[in-house]
Amino acid sequence: MTLPVTKFVSDRRYPSAPVVYFVMQHKRGTRISWSVLEIMLDQDNKDYFKLKIIRLLEEFLLERITKLDPDIRGEQNINNVPLGVETVFLEKYFKIPDEFWDLKYEWLQQAHELAQNEKELQKFLNSELNPYLDLFKDIEIDKTLLASRKTPSRCKPGSSNGDTVFVIEDSLTQLCALRVAAELIQKMELHKLSLSTLENLLGEPTLGEPATEPKLPEITGLPTPAPLRAGVESHYRPDKWKRNANNYGVFEAASKTNPNNRVEVFIGGEKDGDILAWEAALQVIDLMGIDAAKLQLVFASHLFNQHNPFQSNFSLKGTEVIKQIGWDKKHRLTVSEKLAGIASIAFHLGRMLMECTWVEGKPKGNKVDVSVSVSPLWVIEVDARGQKNIFTGKVDAPLEVYINVSPGPWAEKWLNRMGIKAGIALHQFGWLATEILKIDPYHEELALKLAIHLTMVSRIKMWDKNQYEHKVGSLLEAVELESRINAARQGFREAYNLKQRWDNSLTLLMSMDWRVIFDDSTYPEWLRPNSQASKPSDWRKEKIIDRLWKAKLTIKPPDPIPALLAAKTEPLQLKPVTRTKSEAILTGADIRKQREAKGVSQTALAEWAGKTKAWLCMVEKGKRKLDPKEAKELWAGIDFLANKSDQP
Repeated sequence: MTLPVTKFVSDRRYPSAPVVYFVMQHKRGTRISWSVLEIMLDQDNKDYFKLKIIRLLEEFLLERITKLDPDIRGEQNINNVPLGVETVFLEKYFKIPDEFWDLKYEWLQQAHELAQNEKELQKFLNSELNPYLDLFKDIEIDKTLLASRKTPSRCKPGSSNGDTVFVIEDSLTQLCALRVAAELIQKMELHKLSLSTLENLLGEPTLGEPATEPKLPEITGLPTPAPLRAGVESHYRPDKWKRNANNYGVFEAASKTNPNNRVEVFIGGEKDGDILAWEAALQVIDLMGIDAAKLQLVFASHLFNQHNPFQSNFSLKGTEVIKQIGWDKKHRLTVSEKLAGIASIAFHLGRMLMECTWVEGKPKGNKVDVSVSVSPLWVIEVDARGQKNIFTGKVDAPLEVYINVSPGPWAEKWLNRMGIKAGIALHQFGWLATEILKIDPYHEELALKLAIHLTMVSRIKMWDKNQYEHKVGSLLEAVELESRINAARQGFREAYNLKQRWDNSLTLLMSMDWRVIFDDSTYPEWLRPNSQASKPSDWRKEKIIDRLWKAKLTIKPPDPIPALLAAKTEPLQLKPVTRTKSEAILTGADIRKQREAKGVSQTALAEWAGKTKAWLCMVEKGKRKLDPKEAKELWAGIDFLANKSDQP
């Protein structure tokens, strides 16, 4: 690779704004190409210094192409096209942090401070320039460039010092720019780029947009096998991660009916086959958070909709995923920040490993061995489009993200339609109401975890005729952190907070068309969410948290999921099921009556719903139509605001 030999001459038309000419000399001849750059800026300006550096890099790329393919310049007429100030194409592909430019400009100012002391300046140049300009020894740079390491002298116009001419006082800035350009060349490894890569850079290529999956419907099929359940649960139950005998971080999920059946989840290292130790695994789990469980459900649902799930791969568009998991409501984040977050979670999901020891079947009947050795849960490639940060090699502010997904080896044994008929695999599945993916984990964490848990276990309990019946304590022990449960058992304040969070979770699910039926004998009216009933005289005989723990209730997912589960058939083989109204239609008068009874103001409820007070006033007077979904949201908002005001 050949860096262009530079000559700097003044232009008498603009004495305060030097014109920089880049003279490119090739080892195979004396042909000289001129690219003119006129900059009407103060020579000490940081932007001027930055532009000099970027121009050197651009010329460097052109010369690199010439070295790899000597005929390409003539064919594309690159020599005769001046580089305009507005076409700094390098910045379209590489993001160079502002901190870097600030640091280098400070370094330039330090060099100018030494300009009056020739000895110190020479010492400074030798120490600062030589280590970087040595880069060009390996690429047959012209001897004249190496000569430019000498302290620049104040030459008269038209005179020369060897083959390099410095006739303006800006020569020190030029040398410093050369040094910074060389540093960037090393960091970006521009001297190692192939011809095709360089041509793509200079040709401003447009990468094709891959074919991506459509938006998930409101109700979609969802795989519910043990490996996937364990992977999803590992994100909302970080307290269940343990340190095993090998000091690996492991999440273990065992079958309740057969303890010998178990799934272990690990986090892989940077190299294939590596498994992260306990502390490092916890850091990754904490980094992903509960949103990783949402993303896994999105992956699994799209996987289920493929023709041959265990052999499939598909792509998702980041901006669509943002909407699917409710991140479009995160108004404090930019789209690029949301895309970067999605990309980070997807990348770390690709590092999740699982090992499964599982034999399904009756003791005296046929058995199906669906064990899987240590292997990826998901195979994921993340394609972030945008500028790359030259120091990290990553796209910090992506314009779009594409996630290519395929399942690990578990899918062949656990999601195989043909395998189940042959008796060599399983095909366990259920259904997902995709609206739960939009639940905000920051404000409604318990509701999200409860909805995910109920969704994942719905298929497992098909053998149980009372599959929707639960004990509150069993559900809380399944989804809530053990430390929070222990604190609630021991402290009044913690118990009160846990019950409020539980009540709010049920209220939210009911507003999303989940049907909740309370058992009259164990879950009395006064113990239920948003109840105004008086407590009985003997209610103090037992702690409320203990009463709640033993309370029973039935929770059914939105229609048509119960009908689909009852049919034990995949959605494509069923006739459409019409959704039924599970409760009376609420009117504006009902909203007003409930709001006033709970002591909630119009202003507070309107703000909670994201509406104006005038809108709510018209709704309550019957002058504005209120659809059922809005009515349910307002009803839930009244309960939420009333409970919030009651808290001490």
